[in-house]
Amino acid sequence: MPRGGIPLLLLCGASGAGKSSVAWEIYFKLVRAREPIAHVDLDGIGYGPPGHFGSFEMKFQNAAAVWRCYADVGAQAFIVSGLRALREDVDACTAVVPESVPTVVVLTLTADEQRERIVSRAHARFALERGGGSSAQTPEALEQVVTAAAQELEDEVEHIPGSLTVATVGLAVPEIARQILAATGWPGRPIQPTVGPRPR
Repeated sequence: MPRGGIPLLLLCGASGAGKSSVAWEIYFKLVRAREPIAHVDLDGIGYGPPGHFGSFEMKFQNAAAVWRCYADVGAQAFIVSGLRALREDVDACTAVVPESVPTVVVLTLTADEQRERIVSRAHARFALERGGGSSAQTPEALEQVVTAAAQELEDEVEHIPGSLTVATVGLAVPEIARQILAATGWPGRPIQPTVGPRPR
């Protein structure tokens, strides 16, 4: 572990970029190597009561509480996934983990790939005809999700100085995780991120 702070890995990007899957891959890879790390996905701690559902302010407060619990049981590094690729999200998440040293990774994808992933994910995991999901996963609702995600790709992805950008189209999750760990050395050595190509 690097001295001088808590290694904090922030996985950012638009819907469908692979933040959750890549975070889990990195987490389990490092846990198998006996690294004292912990992980939380902001999507999983964002289901608040009416008026707060999906609130990022609430998600970051919850992440702070989760980190305190993890630190109490020995975690020395923290992976957080589910952030938008916005400087305000990076700053807010860094602030709730005291003395953290953030490594910011932005996962990117094209609009066509985003649509394909979201539709495929819905059919594979939540399709009503397969006995799962909810009424929210009707074809009409799914189209609304796709439309909102496309708008997010336009509005909620900005360049974050010092971040590592990884284009995910055509890459398997284990390869993306390998690239991130190789490029950053997280959590063990000082961060020297590089910037990859950005999708058009």
